[in-house]
Amino acid sequence: MTRIITIFFIQLLSISVISAQELAKVEVKELDSQFFPFKRTILIYTPNRYDEHTQSEYDVIYVFDSQTRSNFDLVHGLMHYGCQVEGEDVHPFIVVGVTSPYLPEFNYDRNRDFYSMPVNIPKPEAMPDGYGCNPKFKKFIKDELIPYINHTYRTTGHTLAVGHSLSASFIIDAMTTEDMFDDYIAISPNLEWDDSLWGKALMNYDFNTGKPKYIFMSMANECEDTGWGSEWRAAWEKVKTHFDTTTLRDNIKMRIKEYPDYSHDMSYQPALIDGLKGYAGYCLACNHGPASKTLYPVHIELSGENLNGEVYLTGNQETLANWNPAGVKMTRMNDSTYSIDLNLQLPAEFKFTQGSWENQIEVENAIPGNLRITNPLKADKHYRAF
Repeated sequence: MTRIITIFFIQLLSISVISAQELAKVEVKELDSQFFPFKRTILIYTPNRYDEHTQSEYDVIYVFDSQTRSNFDLVHGLMHYGCQVEGEDVHPFIVVGVTSPYLPEFNYDRNRDFYSMPVNIPKPEAMPDGYGCNPKFKKFIKDELIPYINHTYRTTGHTLAVGHSLSASFIIDAMTTEDMFDDYIAISPNLEWDDSLWGKALMNYDFNTGKPKYIFMSMANECEDTGWGSEWRAAWEKVKTHFDTTTLRDNIKMRIKEYPDYSHDMSYQPALIDGLKGYAGYCLACNHGPASKTLYPVHIELSGENLNGEVYLTGNQETLANWNPAGVKMTRMNDSTYSIDLNLQLPAEFKFTQGSWENQIEVENAIPGNLRITNPLKADKHYRAF
């Protein structure tokens, strides 16, 4: 009996260890910055099996105002449960929570990160000295945080920024001045500040050049529930009217939505759900074909003790046989390893087969579904077959 109990607990422990390896994780980092006299707290979410899927890279979502932890948790929770299309390939993300601290000892609070010093109006009396740290905060994000995340984690280089209220204004400003992120979800942004500085910059931004973008913007019943001046709403209406009557190029996906039944704060969740659902669909549509005609050298290996016979590679471009399952034959290096060197457009999506879709080869060290190469600096891939 004792032996049976012992075996039971050993098996239970083994199951617990396996489950722990598969769980998503949230790390808390304290980053130094040359732009600020204090450390900046950063939250980093890595999805299930990140440590096992060593041959996969991940898009990154940057969530501002993550000193309110629920803002950060809602994004990674919703994006990985409920906002992606059911039945499609899972598209997991790394999520980075960027906090804006309240530090009386440094005379610093959250608003200092997001406000710029006014250039069109006199500095308001209510704005204390030391405000307007927006340029420094942008430098921290662009020159320190994003490079740190890309160096420390396996990223594709593709980014989404999520902000609410002033942090929504900040990410719009980051787009029009720095083209800092690829995609944007801006919930209830203040577009009225400094004689509509940020709203005018958005309307004047040239969407006809540069990379594709997904942009979601929303507004709740601000002014009605907050008591803010009518200028806030008027600035929003100008921007909304402008884009309602403007035709953007096909690879700019902009959606503007209002939530009149919700207050400024309570609109965060419904707007976030809509924004993330739209983004998941946008990502799915973008991941079926290469975005660039540039060719990059790629080396791919597949190994596995049970492999035998011919192995083929097929994928989303002519060089990969355009999803013909008996596509590009790989070279057999030895009894358990196949390899191939190609020049591919990125992002490249592909699968391994043995000549038909009934004989696909699944791998254990990458995200299930279509395998992806998105980053030309991370195009040397070594997969393991189950």
